[in-house]
Amino acid sequence: MKFNLRFRQRTGGISLPIIGLIIAESLSLYGNQIAAVAIPILILQFTHSPLVVGIASAVNIIPIVLAAIFGGRAIDRFGAWNISVCADILSFFSVLALPLAFIYLDRVSPFLIFLLVFLGALFDPTGISARQTLVPSLVKLSGKSLQKINSWRGGLENGADFLGPVIGVGLIGWMGIANTFYINAVTFLLCAGIFSIAVPKKREIPSMDNEDAAPSAIPFSSGDAPRTKMVAKGIAFIFKHPLIKPLAIIGAIANFAILPFLSLLLPVLTTTKFGSSTLLGISLSVFGLAATIGATSFSMLSNRFSRSAIYYGGLIFTGGSIILCAFATNKYEVILSAGLSGLLLGAGNPLSQTILQAETPENIAGQVFTSLTAIHFIGGPLGLILAGIMTELMPVEFVFWLTGCLLITTSIFGWYRLPLLRSNRDLTNKS
Repeated sequence: MKFNLRFRQRTGGISLPIIGLIIAESLSLYGNQIAAVAIPILILQFTHSPLVVGIASAVNIIPIVLAAIFGGRAIDRFGAWNISVCADILSFFSVLALPLAFIYLDRVSPFLIFLLVFLGALFDPTGISARQTLVPSLVKLSGKSLQKINSWRGGLENGADFLGPVIGVGLIGWMGIANTFYINAVTFLLCAGIFSIAVPKKREIPSMDNEDAAPSAIPFSSGDAPRTKMVAKGIAFIFKHPLIKPLAIIGAIANFAILPFLSLLLPVLTTTKFGSSTLLGISLSVFGLAATIGATSFSMLSNRFSRSAIYYGGLIFTGGSIILCAFATNKYEVILSAGLSGLLLGAGNPLSQTILQAETPENIAGQVFTSLTAIHFIGGPLGLILAGIMTELMPVEFVFWLTGCLLITTSIFGWYRLPLLRSNRDLTNKS
């Protein structure tokens, strides 16, 4: 591993590639969180309709599902480094389309807003998945454990979740919603620049040693299979793997509940009942801060509790906190409930990443990562539209109550029927 030694000497013992990757991921998430605040406020101001907000949020998720069909194959064929840089550059231009439409068009219809929101989110999921597939190899360069790196990644990513909404609300109040999207676009350009400078291309990254490579209970070979077969391989691997299958099933149902909570129910509650868009930004920021605390505590929690307790226990706690929003009578109770909902949920992200990266063969990593992301979010559009319809017909407080109950029931079922047991590899490394 001569390259590894020389690289560490040039960087003073610090692995520049993994640092660059984490910074690039965080910048991308800052842009996403700014948009998460700006988009629902924009739609509510124009239409005053929770249903339209739900549709817009659903449109924002569709690219995640499409990434499983097209993005994964592109990653495996053209390389994660190339796809990551190209996706961020394309995201920069596509996000710019929304503010340019407001500047140069006299009237922007809701349909055009939906279209531009879709284009703005089209390339980002593939870029995220491309960076995730590079993590195991870059961890090898850093000399750190995969679990520790993912704990850092989860903490910094959730830190972006904390600061992003605050920045978004501040930018909206200072320069308006349309100009706020310029900042969103710039974050993607910075992400591409930092990543391309700090992270070496695949051919420069030393391959994982055999003993460190992810084992596969289900052998696959990527080859030059057609796109549908490639996607089918990724999905088949997920649902045949005893550790990744629970993450797919429960994650999909959890997002059916959590995405409407963050993208629809909280915006409606804060802007209609309490009349404050600032409250929305603060609530989302406190949610992100609490999730950051949960993510950074993953290493400690993993040494004290089982995987099922961390993952399912966090979802149960989140469901209970969502129910508390239904009983909030002032702004402080909304902020507290939002914070509690993210506290233990944050530890589930590095846990999922650790399982996925350790158990997925490198030759199909792109398909598996993008397929799992799509499976997680495939219920999101349905949940958002359903929550929008229900919010139009009944008090938002009742929808909070139903959402929390669904999450708690699903988590209890998963804990008993789909436990997250440790793999043989984990047990061997511990002994």
